[in-house]
Amino acid sequence: DPDPKFNLDETVESDFPIIDSHQHLTEKGRGDRTFGWRDNTVDVLLRSMDQSGVSASIVQPAGGCPDPLALHRDIAEYSRRYRGRIYGIASLNAKEHGPETTRDELRRCVQDYGFVGIKFHGFSHGLDPLSTLGRLYFETGLELNVPVVVCVGAHGLPFTSPGLYAQIADEYPELDIVFAHLDYPTAQHSTYLASRYRGIFLTSSLSITHYLRDAILTAGAHKVMLGSEDSASIPSEIAKVAGTGVSDEALRQVLRETAIKVFKLAA
Repeated sequence: DPDPKFNLDETVESDFPIIDSHQHLTEKGRGDRTFGWRDNTVDVLLRSMDQSGVSASIVQPAGGCPDPLALHRDIAEYSRRYRGRIYGIASLNAKEHGPETTRDELRRCVQDYGFVGIKFHGFSHGLDPLSTLGRLYFETGLELNVPVVVCVGAHGLPFTSPGLYAQIADEYPELDIVFAHLDYPTAQHSTYLASRYRGIFLTSSLSITHYLRDAILTAGAHKVMLGSEDSASIPSEIAKVAGTGVSDEALRQVLRETAIKVFKLAA
């Protein structure tokens, strides 16, 4: 008899097109300096999107990207080539590039390239959001009327403590702040902040289904969106959202509508 094999069908079927709000692209042939990621290129991402019923992904350089300015230009080209499927988020380290270059690049990405957000990567870039350099990202997001995505969770404490952003939310009440990741032991604190602050939103990545369901029921489905991190995680991330057992209306909100509203995407 032949050896038994394990076959997993990773094709996702959905009644509506899904939007992935959090994907990291890597440069072809170069690994990320912080996380060691490689080969999450746009071609790999598009194939995974097609298999998973994902109509659009919002992409950004990984936290340790060797040349984020060059990758921004690549993302701008991808967003033109795959219009409506690829959207960009700007991410670079102000400690490496300096405040003037960083602010100019953030403006260029949004105003010239059409990017839909800014990433503040406190852990990977070693920045306190309450510092002068940290505030640059939030001030620029407010100026450009785009959300700022931040990393929260256990993986990068103290830089990823959700409580750091309560003060930012108080000082910039008109700014939308998107918490990337919803993992133990900070998930419940993140959910609490999202339920209290109009402008704080949550993404599903690194969460377990229990915390994700709690976030949807406590903060509301309109405060939660799908985020998969990398191409290979898209099917399992969608399955995790589906596994919460929330209503079909809430599923559609999390898997599509929240990202459209927060990032001001064309529906």
